[in-house]
Amino acid sequence: MDTLRKGESFYTGLRRWGVAPQYILELARSLKKTVDLHRVRPGGVYAFSCDSTGAIQWFSYQPDPETRIVVEREGGKLAVRKERVPLKRVERSLTGVVNSSLYEAILAAGGTPRLVWKFADIFQWDIDFYTEPRQGDRFALVWEEYHKDGRVVRQGRILAAAYLGQAGEHWAVYFRDPSRREDYYTLEGKPLRKMFLKSPLRYRRISSNFNRRRLHPILRRYMPHWGVDYAAPPGAPVHATADGVVAFQGYKGPNGNMVILRHRNGYRTYYLHLSRFARGIRKGRKVKQGQVIGYVGATGLATGPHLDYRVRKGRRFVNPLKLQASKAPSVPRRYWEEFRGVRDRYVRTLERVLAQKRAA
Repeated sequence: MDTLRKGESFYTGLRRWGVAPQYILELARSLKKTVDLHRVRPGGVYAFSCDSTGAIQWFSYQPDPETRIVVEREGGKLAVRKERVPLKRVERSLTGVVNSSLYEAILAAGGTPRLVWKFADIFQWDIDFYTEPRQGDRFALVWEEYHKDGRVVRQGRILAAAYLGQAGEHWAVYFRDPSRREDYYTLEGKPLRKMFLKSPLRYRRISSNFNRRRLHPILRRYMPHWGVDYAAPPGAPVHATADGVVAFQGYKGPNGNMVILRHRNGYRTYYLHLSRFARGIRKGRKVKQGQVIGYVGATGLATGPHLDYRVRKGRRFVNPLKLQASKAPSVPRRYWEEFRGVRDRYVRTLERVLAQKRAA
């Protein structure tokens, strides 16, 4: 068994072990449809055996901890198959208290940045984690990890989570029903996923609210402000708050670079003052909820970098912060017993770790 070294190819590695060039070429031809031998990465583990003539009889290569490619000689030819390497699944949990930010709190509790983003994504329709968390808010989560030889190979999904804050209690349980539909649900089996995200930005603060009579900072006269202004760093990614189709993409006078998305049920969302557009964003293109459509800027009539985000229903603009939109489907009645079993198990785990934290 050996490991590919930095700058080494299979050819140089096998030559180092004395394998003749013609047999390496034969192996390369057999692997052509399975492995791009020009893009193998250092660290890949391989092993092989040869017969008395020096011909390769068996070859195994692990490009990553979860995949094994096996080559065996059958009837004078090399046959290739791909296998999944079994990993040990482990459930882990953590809990903590917010002192400054959710990010710092989860890391202080032993979590990772990836866990922070996954946790925030679960509750993104109900909690604005950049404006709403308060000191003393508590959280807990259960997630899965995959281990091999005692080390973490891959971090899986969050299985259950709770956020107990001054703004209320929020619980989430991951459930995949027998029909293979999967989602995060409340304890009552209702989906957390909604038509619109809470906000189109991750890093920002509200600098101006929806207002029917606002003193314009540049024009110095009172006029309606039909959106919410989010102050954010230049270049911060702007996300589509709902699935939709690009109805407009371009420069629009005082609005600067702007994207308008058309959604179902008569909704449209507007994203103003962008510095530039994301690749592929043009009229008629479909976009998914959470997809990056542009980047924060100060184009048009703007005093500084920010995003002016607006929502229109029919012919009227509505306050984005008070938007009530349809939700995804709830847990089907026929799967309620299965859901309840999963829910009760993880709620007990979350309550136990929260209680341990309070006791500590």
